[in-house]
Amino acid sequence: MNTQYYAKKDQVYEEHLKAAYKAWKETVKEKRNLIERIARKYGFSLERFLQGSLLTVVLHDIGKMIRPFQEMIQAARQGKKFDFRKNYRHELVSFLFALAGCGALEKRSFYSKWPLEAIAVAGHHKALDIDLSSFDREKRAGKLSVEEEGILEGLTVAQEFFEREKWQWPQLPYQLAQADGLGKLSELVVNYLPKIKDLEDSERLRTLYVLTKGILHYADWHGSGKVPVNYAVTCSEEEIIEKTRKRCLEKKITFTGLRPFQRQVADQSGHVIAIAPTGSGKTEASVLWALKNSGEMGGAKILYLLPTMATANSIWRRLSQFFGPDQVGLTHSSANLWFETEIGHEAESKEEERHFLFDQTFIRPVTVGTVDQLLNAGFNGGHWVLKEINAANGVIILDEIHAYDGWTLGLIVATIRHFTDLGARFLLMSATMPQNLIEMFQKVLPEAQIIEDTALLNAHRSKYFIQDKSIMEADNDIRAAVTAGHKVLVVVNTVERCQQLATKLEDLAPLCYHSRFILRDRKDIEAKMDDARLVIATQIVEVSLDLDFDWLFTECAPPDALAQRAGRVNRYRDPGRDSRIYIYRSDEKSQKIYDPINDPELLNRSFEAFKKSPQDMTERNLLDVIEKVYANMRFEEKKGFPEALNQYELSQKIRLAILDNPLKEDELAKQEKTRMSDYETISVIPYCFYSDVQEISVQERRWYEVKIPYWYFAKHKRVVNGILFCDMEYDSTLGAFLKRDDRSLFY
Repeated sequence: MNTQYYAKKDQVYEEHLKAAYKAWKETVKEKRNLIERIARKYGFSLERFLQGSLLTVVLHDIGKMIRPFQEMIQAARQGKKFDFRKNYRHELVSFLFALAGCGALEKRSFYSKWPLEAIAVAGHHKALDIDLSSFDREKRAGKLSVEEEGILEGLTVAQEFFEREKWQWPQLPYQLAQADGLGKLSELVVNYLPKIKDLEDSERLRTLYVLTKGILHYADWHGSGKVPVNYAVTCSEEEIIEKTRKRCLEKKITFTGLRPFQRQVADQSGHVIAIAPTGSGKTEASVLWALKNSGEMGGAKILYLLPTMATANSIWRRLSQFFGPDQVGLTHSSANLWFETEIGHEAESKEEERHFLFDQTFIRPVTVGTVDQLLNAGFNGGHWVLKEINAANGVIILDEIHAYDGWTLGLIVATIRHFTDLGARFLLMSATMPQNLIEMFQKVLPEAQIIEDTALLNAHRSKYFIQDKSIMEADNDIRAAVTAGHKVLVVVNTVERCQQLATKLEDLAPLCYHSRFILRDRKDIEAKMDDARLVIATQIVEVSLDLDFDWLFTECAPPDALAQRAGRVNRYRDPGRDSRIYIYRSDEKSQKIYDPINDPELLNRSFEAFKKSPQDMTERNLLDVIEKVYANMRFEEKKGFPEALNQYELSQKIRLAILDNPLKEDELAKQEKTRMSDYETISVIPYCFYSDVQEISVQERRWYEVKIPYWYFAKHKRVVNGILFCDMEYDSTLGAFLKRDDRSLFY
């Protein structure tokens, strides 16, 4: 064997440990406030924690000093093939040393009844589930061949770093490497961890594990990539205001400084519930709030979470302009694919792959994503430990907080409770928040400051015209408006109706926008949205898109949804603009979509409320309509809300608080969901693209995927070589059509 021992193909062992130790020092410095908060909360010694944390870093890769791993590295360095059936997970050997090491530390100072450091090391690469399924190969392995010199070198390096911190090194015999690591781990996970409820509070155990393993990940990932820890943004308020001024200038909007609402939000320390009409500068206000609160917390992560991928993409661009694209991560189910088009190619280097991974785990100083990315952490899914440790030391903006169903709202409430208990700060924002929803959030955030944009409440933005007929009868009025030079938005409640109207008005070259486009076409449509003269869309256009139209023709929807649609019209409140909102009666399919179980009369009540409202409605009038329509609605009683409040407890009980969820993201979405729907959906490729996707990568195929109802897929599926195809008509300008005898309510 070569006496030069490697941890990575391009990194010798000692070099990797030095880089990991340096990253550990940087991480501990940045997370010091969080560690101290949790130490006070759970009553453990800060020094004992730090010793255990460093122990995981200096021992996490000592298991690489086994002959199979070093042979694998040498083969890679020489460009030769290696039989991976002969490999052995190095974490199992590292686990043995960490187990002995944390046992020695525990004798000096009590920390936990469980060897959390050892469990963190065992699971720092592969998922650690109750069946230890990541180690199936090792269950059949024979006697392990160990490099004695390598183990001794690893122990010597570990001792040197420990002594740099002036801590006594727990002497560990190299013979530990020959013990049965898998057997020891199995005994711990299968026999002892289930007794957790009798021995230690599960919330305490989980939090300490998150701290320990999260910092190990930081050290290992940054050490492997040879990159410094870039933890929090250092941008000033003055820089944000100046960039806002320049943006307004580009859009020909008058900017005279921060508005009173923005100033009030920006100056607030701690939790905030902010209510302001669309176009009032909520995004800029939230960024300034985040900067202030991050600074007060000693440098915290900024998370900006939204209901949809399209809105997350839009806000990512906005925040990248403020902070620079290298400082802002993007995470949602298609973020990697979407981001690849921004850089012009697939990830071609380890550096770009690391960027994607950092985005997914909230490691960037600022992260924009869908709320699902945070909620999934409660199910112990994916890299949940890193999401948890970063969110626990974060300022978290939940935009369009009104836009969720009862199940998701319940998960959000449980999430807010969890992270505020660890010291995170929240800003909840919406243009439309009924008083009973505000009161519900006040129960969760009793110290939150309620800030409303009262300056705009009495302002008129558009004239409202209530039409007691179907929007399908409005085609001539829509055509006349476009012909007269108005920029027109049409919003309907179902995909089918969106496609019908777009076909009926095809001579006007409308931009059709709904959820049943393949991802490639949907991204192209979103890029054209701002310049389109006529857009016909479903309700996916409602949330956080920076669009500005003259006239809106819309089917009736709940009043908070209509307020969002109306917010896409005369966005910057030009008093001299001919700005109009036409509201049409909804059909039976719409009534089955909007809250049919909790409130079957919601749409009829909404339409009647708008009929009784003045034509020159102000923002205050809109809020009055919302209050009237939702007067008897208790959000805590919405379908799924009570069950969701307890779901994390159930999910974590199954996984003994700290074990990983073995489900992949698509499986997780089916079994432990962040969104509930009466219509289960599945991503498929329309069969007409069969020849297009045969020779491309799995990643590239996702550009051809579209979500359709699962029952439709079951009826019309075609599975070829494991690829899910489905029979349907598809048009790049109108999207996917389900077969005529199978028209659905899906939108």
